[in-house]
Order: sequence, then C-alpha cells, then structure tokens
Amino acid sequence: MIGALTGDYIGSIYEFDNTKDANFPLVEEGKEITDDSICTIAIADAILRGIPYGEALQELCNKHLYPMGAYGSGFFNWILSEHPKPYNSCGNGSAMRVSAIGWAFEKEDVMLAEAEKSAACTHNHPEGIKGAQATAHAVWFLRHFKNDMEGFKKLMTEYYPEWETFEKPFHEFNSICQNTVPLCIQEVVYGTSYEDTLRNTILSGGDTDTNGAIAGAMAGARWGVPDYLWKAAYATAADDLKAIINAFVKKFDVMG
Repeated sequence: MIGALTGDYIGSIYEFDNTKDANFPLVEEGKEITDDSICTIAIADAILRGIPYGEALQELCNKHLYPMGAYGSGFFNWILSEHPKPYNSCGNGSAMRVSAIGWAFEKEDVMLAEAEKSAACTHNHPEGIKGAQATAHAVWFLRHFKNDMEGFKKLMTEYYPEWETFEKPFHEFNSICQNTVPLCIQEVVYGTSYEDTLRNTILSGGDTDTNGAIAGAMAGARWGVPDYLWKAAYATAADDLKAIINAFVKKFDVMG
C-alpha cells in the first residue's frame, strides 16, 4: 500500500504537465499525495474498521474534499450524494485505491471478492472491477511469489492478454482501467527496482499520479519502497491520514 501512496506522490506534479526529462527528481518541492492516496487510505480504513468500502470512501473524501489532483467529476458527485449509487465507471480510480486489499487478505478468493466490492460501490463497469481485481491480485501475488515473474506474467495475461504488446500512449491523457493497468503491469515486469519502475511509468505521461499509484502498488510488493521516498510521501499526509496509515501498516506488516 505504501508503494501506491509513494507512487502517487512521485507522479503528483506531472499529471497535467507531463515530463520528458528522464532524470526528473523523484523527491522534489511541490509534490504531495493526492486524491488517489486519500481513496487508497479510505479502503485501508474500511478494512481496519470493518465498514463498507463506500461508507469509508465517502467519509474520508468528504473530510478532504479538495486535495491536490482533485477527484473526477463523477466521483466528486458521488462523494456529495446523500444516496450514492455506482455509476458504471471503468475509470482507473478502482485500480489505484485497491492495494490495501492485496495486503490485508491472505486467502486468494477472499481477496478477489473484496477487490470487487471495493470497486463496485462506484466503478461497477466490468472493466472497472477487472482493473481493481488485477491490481489487488498483482500485489497479492508479488507479496507471496516475488521471484516468480513468469508466474506473474501468466497471471496478468489472464486479465490483460495485451499487456506485453501494449503500446505506451506517451503523454496522452487516459484514465480508464484498460488503458492504464496494462501499462503499469508492463513497467513492473520490465523494471529493475521500485525507482526504475516509477521513473519509467511517470515518463510515459498521461495520468501520472494514478499510474504511479497503480505501478507503485505492484512495485512496492515486488521490491519494497525505499525509505527516503516513503518518508517524503508520508510527510505530506494530514495527521488523520497518517493515523490510518500507521494502524494499517502495523496490523498487516506492510513493507511495500
């Protein structure tokens, strides 16, 4: 989970101003966690408190209504709704917020069912649910079998057969699961470290904070998150968010 928060931080300032500088600094002034991290932390909070994912999302996002990056219009309206209903979204928000589930649930079938629940309260389109399950499954698999990359590639092919040949949409903004999750899988497979994976993900442009969160979740489970990067991201979180992070990391022994 901290891999997702850190990846969100790394990509935060490039979402609407993509960089082509291969040597861009991973830690720099102006970066902070965004709406993606708040949603990720809300899922962790739901798990800790044993409440529905939608309830936790509404509660925490209403407390942090105008974060860096800003919520998408459909999700923002959902947050403010008195009677929120899923709105058939296939946006990548379902994938970027799901990583805590890959850490919290040891049984594979339970983990996949929880990933579906976490998506379905808003992103109930089949592609939205698939993006969440693929990301949670990737985190779960890499936690347990991080040295089995052939197994990982086979598993991800079950979700996205095109991931290996997927052409990076360089600097083209796209925020749907089927155009962002395959990119993140590709970067994690071919990356050589957490830093290398995140750098290449951000250089691909587009929705950099969300792509960073998704790739960061997977890369964190594979390699762990360098301490200096996590400290930089964590420092930008509000105190109530830090409290949830601390409780979740401690309870589930989160390393990435």
